[in-house]
Amino acid sequence: MSKVVVAILCGAFAALMAAALAINALAAEEGVAASSTGRTEVTIFKPAVPNGPSREGNCWTSSIALPRPGAWRCMIGNGIEDPCFTTADVSDAVVCGANPATSDAGFLLHLTQPLPKPDAYTPPAPSPWIVQLAIGQGQVPGPYAMPPPKTYCSRLTGTMPVVEGLAVPFSCWEAHVESKPRLGDTQIGLLDDFKPGRIWTVTEITFEVDPKPPPNQPPFKLTGKKTIALEKVWE
Repeated sequence: MSKVVVAILCGAFAALMAAALAINALAAEEGVAASSTGRTEVTIFKPAVPNGPSREGNCWTSSIALPRPGAWRCMIGNGIEDPCFTTADVSDAVVCGANPATSDAGFLLHLTQPLPKPDAYTPPAPSPWIVQLAIGQGQVPGPYAMPPPKTYCSRLTGTMPVVEGLAVPFSCWEAHVESKPRLGDTQIGLLDDFKPGRIWTVTEITFEVDPKPPPNQPPFKLTGKKTIALEKVWE
């Protein structure tokens, strides 16, 4: 076999290998692609001023759920609202209870005290508030027999579960469905390791309550851990 033929064959083989690698890379990317658009939709949430009844209260610190300028942690009596949003349309009130995942407009909270100075702490970016898991990944939060059409996860503002050493700051749920997990139900949460890009990804944790945890350990048992894609992100 001549050197020319060998060179041609080697070149052809190299081209085939490059094409195969490209196909495999595309397939891997498509495996986490948001199924509806192939791109994660990222929105800076700005609620409109709601038309319903207003309430009175005060805000004493920056939001934990959404650590960004203009988002606050507020109180109405003994209840906490987080986040509440300042708006250019109203100077003496904030919008609380608005939720883009459920389309809830929220309510206007008239302030009984001036807003405090924002916290000096700057959270690491990115720092989402609510995310929607990519459609078709078969996520089942809580005691559901069938996968819901849309699953959302939001940042916890109180005690968060620690599952085998992993803090799980995002809890997942289905819009307009209220339920309390029972013993043995699979629960879904997210770590805070978001990777932005054309398609955002994050680590999903599935776990259940362990009725007999090891001594001095949180009562949660890890049942799954994987990287998943996000359909939408609200910041």
